[in-house]
Amino acid sequence: MAYTYFIVGTSSLPKSLDIMTNLSYTYRVMNKQPTMENRQMNKGKLTKAFATGALLIGLGACSSTTVISERDSYAQPKWYASCAQSGAEGFFWWKEEFAYACGAGESIHQQAAEEQMYAISMNNFAKRINGMVNSKTKLDFVNDVKTTRTTISYTVSDTAITQHLEEERGTYIYAGKHYTFVKLKMPKAVFDSLVAENSSARLASNN
Repeated sequence: MAYTYFIVGTSSLPKSLDIMTNLSYTYRVMNKQPTMENRQMNKGKLTKAFATGALLIGLGACSSTTVISERDSYAQPKWYASCAQSGAEGFFWWKEEFAYACGAGESIHQQAAEEQMYAISMNNFAKRINGMVNSKTKLDFVNDVKTTRTTISYTVSDTAITQHLEEERGTYIYAGKHYTFVKLKMPKAVFDSLVAENSSARLASNN
């Protein structure tokens, strides 16, 4: 079987087909080479998109912050006012014993108030783990007049505080000062082991 090929130019096409061919070519060229107006429109859309993205990021950053409240009077959190030395946490079938220590800070500087808060709470742990109390009472009789003097000293040696976690924390501003409160917790087994270690160390040093 033989095939015959014809090469037809656009000039030999009917006028209506020639116009359609030119329009199709013009449309393709306009899509490949956008006009200045299209470029400006695209630029405006991109600028608007970037601005919207920046606004959303800013709103997200604001939502991740907390405003420190101001009070008209001094107050303590309920968990701080009734801070227990130990307690159990968990469910009915699983509970764990913890030792607790609370502390508070007060300063016109927020960081100073927080440092006081943590230092006092850690010291409350240390006093129970490695604290020593020395009490002495002296009686004096001068001209049949009795005078009694009692001296009490409390000493806390360097104490290792391990595996403590932050349980509760609160802060507010009152009369131009920052008031901070914290409740630390430590597994009761760890607390008891620290007490035993320090007791053994004191006994060894006295022998």
